[in-house]
Amino acid sequence: MHALPSLKRGDSVNIIAPASRCTDKQLQELINLLESWQLNCIVAEDIFGPDVFCANTDEIRLKQLVDALQNPITKAIICARGGYGSMRLIPELTKITPSKTAKLFVGMSDTTALQLYLQQRWQWPTIHGASAPDRFSPASLASLKSILFAESEKINFTALSPLNHSAKENRIIQGCLIGGNLSLVQASIGTSWQLSGKDKIILLEDTGERGYRIDRMLQHLKQAHIFKEAAAILLGDFIGGKEPDGTSLIQYTLQCFADSCTIPVVQIKGIGHDYTNFSLPLGTDSWLTLGDNITLTCAR
Repeated sequence: MHALPSLKRGDSVNIIAPASRCTDKQLQELINLLESWQLNCIVAEDIFGPDVFCANTDEIRLKQLVDALQNPITKAIICARGGYGSMRLIPELTKITPSKTAKLFVGMSDTTALQLYLQQRWQWPTIHGASAPDRFSPASLASLKSILFAESEKINFTALSPLNHSAKENRIIQGCLIGGNLSLVQASIGTSWQLSGKDKIILLEDTGERGYRIDRMLQHLKQAHIFKEAAAILLGDFIGGKEPDGTSLIQYTLQCFADSCTIPVVQIKGIGHDYTNFSLPLGTDSWLTLGDNITLTCAR
């Protein structure tokens, strides 16, 4: 795996929309944010088009993605938003020769597909991060900036919660942190970018999914042996997804799943689709300290 690159003031970055589009206003707010960090933004004039599901046609979105990956000038690729469509680009992306120099790739949600592909096929670490100023808290955006500019060598998270007996044992698990959006991790099964869980700490989060749907996805991953040789499972935020009567079965679902696992299952708050959404590197070494005071430390 390549080392996670870093930025400095004056660097150029690509903004792309490999999945759905955001509004023009949201795009401009993202540009304004990055420019306030003294970064130069490169955005294709045809970033948005008339496609029904996605920001533009597959061909145009693929070209913009490949151009960003191969651009010798830019140091990072920032995805404008998630939504739907990233996985549609991967069959053609497999024909591209991996760049020898890794770039920062920032995204979440639907771009989990591209992140899994880049991590496992190109050996690029990526960043699961929030970059929409109108959707995420200032602290969330500050956490992204901190990782991008390498303001610290390690990223620390405290006050994690154990969800099963294995997570309460006093020990330290070292492993590569991988994963992202649960729906996309499930969609990876049987593809060229299927998540390989061996010796990994697997992060999962999602939004808008009711308890039974989360259970179905987790059971599918379990029966597909994604967790069989994993080191641990890290459950982020699962927001929305209330039942018709306004209640939620999500925490019950996650607890039942954790109880059925022999490997440690730990819950971490502030990673996902909520207003508080701290960034963290994926595809890098991480240390999960279990026991009475559970912490996660990620190398950048």
